[in-house]
Amino acid sequence: MKRVRSKGGMEVKCPRNRVVVRVPATTANMGPGFDALGMGIDIWNEISVERAGSFSIETEGEGVGAIPEEVGPNGESKHTVMVALKRAFEYAGETLPPVRVCCRNRVPVCSGFGSSSAAIVGGLVAGLALAGTEVRAGYDPNQSQLPEELLQLATEMEGHPDNVSPAIYGGIQLSVQLCAIATAEPRENPQLALSRRVPTPEGMRLVAYVPSEKTRFSFASKDKTTEMRALLPATIPRADAVFNIQRTALLIDALHHGDLSMLKYATEDMLHQPQRATIYPHLIPMVRAAVTAGAHGAFLSGAGPTVLAICSGATGADIFTQAREERQEMKVAEAMRSAVNALPAKADQWKDGKFYICSPCMQGAHVVAADPPLSDTMATFGTLDGML
Repeated sequence: MKRVRSKGGMEVKCPRNRVVVRVPATTANMGPGFDALGMGIDIWNEISVERAGSFSIETEGEGVGAIPEEVGPNGESKHTVMVALKRAFEYAGETLPPVRVCCRNRVPVCSGFGSSSAAIVGGLVAGLALAGTEVRAGYDPNQSQLPEELLQLATEMEGHPDNVSPAIYGGIQLSVQLCAIATAEPRENPQLALSRRVPTPEGMRLVAYVPSEKTRFSFASKDKTTEMRALLPATIPRADAVFNIQRTALLIDALHHGDLSMLKYATEDMLHQPQRATIYPHLIPMVRAAVTAGAHGAFLSGAGPTVLAICSGATGADIFTQAREERQEMKVAEAMRSAVNALPAKADQWKDGKFYICSPCMQGAHVVAADPPLSDTMATFGTLDGML
């Protein structure tokens, strides 16, 4: 396969006509790990990008009618996937050609489940694959060139690495931001962030309550993350900082040792959840109800409004054993439902939500199909539409 060099010195393979990428949902913070911890969730978006005569984008599933699909003749768009595609081609030293984009969304939009990070990472991966450009995904301290290139590109766009890193790598990721965000080119090897995988204890199951789409889009502006951050004070008491340092350290230790019993304390927070509870009346009652019903811990997912509880599920068992042992998750979900339903009438909009019972995912964004294939020996994979 012919290789050439782009202006940035990166290896470029032959361009592709079509790629299909899957990227998982994510939950950030996990309680006290504000802007530091994130976890991949086994709920997936699929993005198909194909070279075409003109630009177009369509959405299926979550967010239909709420996500702008307008695209200008040169690819101008507010759609995050299209913006990420353009950035990927710019990084490859090329101009984004006309493409037809189809986003099949299963990750709830504007929910704190990382839908924007999924769009950023999915668009970047799809764009780089379509352009035929390979980038480094892992950190190498001896590498003279930009390490973890994909993480740097995604962090540039998202602003924080705690959601994009598990979308890229899967699992639980501890992310560290190293310097201020700066997008000016050329960059002289600035590393914006690095990420380290934290062990995911075996048997973790997740119970997530996602308020209705109508509620999610009505309580905040389009830039929800910025609005949620505006609730947080510019300074915090020393006692609150110590509280979160202790809980974050305990959380990392508990995950490393697989000791879920510590999560009751390790997922407590003083930096962002009490402040956000002022506009999320369901948060504190649902967290308390989940833990009382047997969940190991519970917290606000990202900037919310999703509330997520960690339970223990069946591992290595047949489907019938798994179904029997999922009774803990159902008990926790029922307790959380009772808590939100007990809120006063003025909070009725928060009661019409949906529960997701799911698991962490160990795999991050990946290409499931490409034309031509990524390698001459790559097996042929099917997509949601059938064979490519």
